[in-house]
Amino acid sequence: MALSAPVGFASSDLVYQENFSGTALGSDWHTYITSKAANGWPWNTNGSGGSTPGGPYNADYDVPSQVSVSNGTLDLTAIRQSISGVNQGGTAQTFPVTSGAVSSYGNFEFNGGYLQISMKAPSGDGAWPGLWLMPGNGSGSGDNFELDIQEGGFTGSGPADQNFSWHLHGPSGWVGDTIDSGIDLTAGFHTYGIYWDPGKSITWYLDGKQMAQVTSAQVAIPDEPMQLMMNNGVANSNASGWHTALDSSTPSSMQMQIDQVQLYQKAGSGETVTGANVSPQTISSTSTTPSTTQPAVTQPAVTQPAVTQPAVTQPAVTQPAVTQPAVTQPAVTQPAVTQPAVTQPAVTQPAVTQVAASPATGIEHTGDAITLTVGFNKAVTVTGTPALSLNDGGTASYVGGSGTNALTFRTTVAPTDTNTSALAITGVNLPSGASIKDASGIAANLSGAVKTFSGLQIDPVLPAVTQATASPGTGTEHVGDAVTLTLGFNEAVAVSGTPTLSLNNGATATYVGGSGTGALNFRTTVASTDTNTSALAITGVNLPNGASIKDASGVAANLAGAVKTFSGLHVATSSTAPSTPTTTPTTPTTPATPTTPPSIAPVLTIADPTLNVSGLGGTVDLGVKVTTTDPNDVVTVKVTGLPRYERITDKLDGKTFAGKNITLTAAQVDSGLTLQSNYKGAAHPVATLTLTATAKDPVTGAVATASPRTIAVTDPRPSATTTSPRVIAQTDHEHAPATSLGSSATRGLALLHEHKNLVAGPTTTFAPRNSAMADHPLATGTATASLASQSFAVLNQYLAGHSGHVDPGQIVASLSNGANWNHDSYLTRPQH
Repeated sequence: MALSAPVGFASSDLVYQENFSGTALGSDWHTYITSKAANGWPWNTNGSGGSTPGGPYNADYDVPSQVSVSNGTLDLTAIRQSISGVNQGGTAQTFPVTSGAVSSYGNFEFNGGYLQISMKAPSGDGAWPGLWLMPGNGSGSGDNFELDIQEGGFTGSGPADQNFSWHLHGPSGWVGDTIDSGIDLTAGFHTYGIYWDPGKSITWYLDGKQMAQVTSAQVAIPDEPMQLMMNNGVANSNASGWHTALDSSTPSSMQMQIDQVQLYQKAGSGETVTGANVSPQTISSTSTTPSTTQPAVTQPAVTQPAVTQPAVTQPAVTQPAVTQPAVTQPAVTQPAVTQPAVTQPAVTQPAVTQVAASPATGIEHTGDAITLTVGFNKAVTVTGTPALSLNDGGTASYVGGSGTNALTFRTTVAPTDTNTSALAITGVNLPSGASIKDASGIAANLSGAVKTFSGLQIDPVLPAVTQATASPGTGTEHVGDAVTLTLGFNEAVAVSGTPTLSLNNGATATYVGGSGTGALNFRTTVASTDTNTSALAITGVNLPNGASIKDASGVAANLAGAVKTFSGLHVATSSTAPSTPTTTPTTPTTPATPTTPPSIAPVLTIADPTLNVSGLGGTVDLGVKVTTTDPNDVVTVKVTGLPRYERITDKLDGKTFAGKNITLTAAQVDSGLTLQSNYKGAAHPVATLTLTATAKDPVTGAVATASPRTIAVTDPRPSATTTSPRVIAQTDHEHAPATSLGSSATRGLALLHEHKNLVAGPTTTFAPRNSAMADHPLATGTATASLASQSFAVLNQYLAGHSGHVDPGQIVASLSNGANWNHDSYLTRPQH
């Protein structure tokens, strides 16, 4: 499809265009994926021109044969054909899909402007088309940024073929989202665009419609030349849960088509571009002042008449009168000089142009924070503390952004907020003289801030058991008698599977009905094997085989309130029991008024109060045990402070827990608890978990609570390794000086093993090993490439392979080449 200039740009602002004419790929493109940290070498190459991100989620390996140009279209074709390649760990691997990719490293690179790409995305489970930017050869800081214009196939609020997924990874963290576009992006060509203001902001567009925006107030914005990469990736089953995956329904061939790439930049903006298809800009002045030079005025020549003296005769001489002729100067008329009309520029009032929420969709509960970003058409300055009124009865308070074109507000869901299916901003409040103005002092038009966020629900009520009743409520029940137990909740809940209640007479009560209401019924029938008890009690709720009790939002109910003793409801299984109801006080006098001492607080043991865990799938044993001196007590452990990116799994039944308030049984705790981290950032956050053990007497209802204990979990784990140098035998590499190159390569590989140590454990030591390095062609064809560069490329690829979650735009460790690598820092790859 023919692209037109985006809004705000003219055709004269077009500085780069690729139409993929002819049948051969242009000189701006490589048929492999590479990066600054890899010094232009293909990622994870198999030695035959192949490349791939090669992470645990990639089913594809990219080769030049799957890249073609025809009929004005670049075709990247993924086929279900196994191929031998290399993964991020540098290990040979068979990939089930053969596909294609291109990159513009060292050729087409730019810093700022409006980039737009016309693409028809492939369709099928696992399809993972990527349009992304990474620092180019002209950058100076390695792979410190990754900008994903679009990644297809992510699952989210809508069908995968409709989802628009954007991300920005950088040294200060990452941001991103998956948005339901409402249209099938695989049915035809669509235009994917970004407007990048270097160091300030990035705005994402789909078919000219703004989808997202981030500013330097939220995360670091790149300000360096970036290259463009386009690949037809395919996700394997490891990506299930956040992306569609390759399966039996995936087509045998999936084609990603691009028919045009354009870059627009304003003259005089300072933005740069390089490439074979760059068009020089003509810079014209915005105003011209006409010449006001006065014309030359020529004075006419004035000629004095000749005067002849008459001869003088003595004695009397009379001088004749000499009359000078009058000389008239000609009139000189100055030409009229017309000053050009001066037009005063129109004054633009600052106004709200967009509003975004993070998270954009989902269900938020009490304690959850929501960030609202209000975008303006120009930079604005804030005084005081503006606030946003919300339709759930809450308010979002201003937190930052003054001096930019994006202001950030934040609200935390409170239990007093109103349940709403779609959060909305209903107005902007400027209390006590607060203001939002531009640099000229003009107040902003805030009417555009009113917006409803479809799909962002507020449910402040967490489902919980509020009461437990028995029917009959009193009396003595014998063998064959049925007892119905009802759990009341603070809201309607849905049941899946068959939950049960544990009872203190050794029996269980089985769920019989009530799903979809606020009351669930359980029933037990007294059996001869049951234990006599003077007061029947519920001691716990069981959720076997994946059973669950959740509200309409999918939030699991807090079942702690189900534990209850029913005083006066006796269970008697002996044959003589029926003859004693009229004389009940005589035999059970002692249990009727229990004199047992109050419950004794349980003892909570923590092996190590400070733990470290690697992000994106790393695990650590919490080392928690709980004991009690009274075996009849019902002991539970409550865990608070667990962040969203961490989960706890017990070894009793493999159940996984998440959330800010978790209650575990003593059996679950003592079986062993494993914490898993899915942290995706580049920082080292510390989560403080607070654990509180409680014992409850099932007869008296007495409760004893132990003092809270804490565990500080740092993510990711700090490195602490020991390595031995590796000796590398260099063979026939004509471009590398033997001494300096061998040393650099050796040091690069030593770093590689240091990273392996991090994966294997902090005390692993690698013995020296000889390696022979074969001759390889230079990536860029220049004399400056070296064996050390190859070593660092391998090192960076390996580091990226052990960073966790992977997408086509992985950011690998940043190391400079040659002898200077030792002076540069590196960043581990940010994750999706």
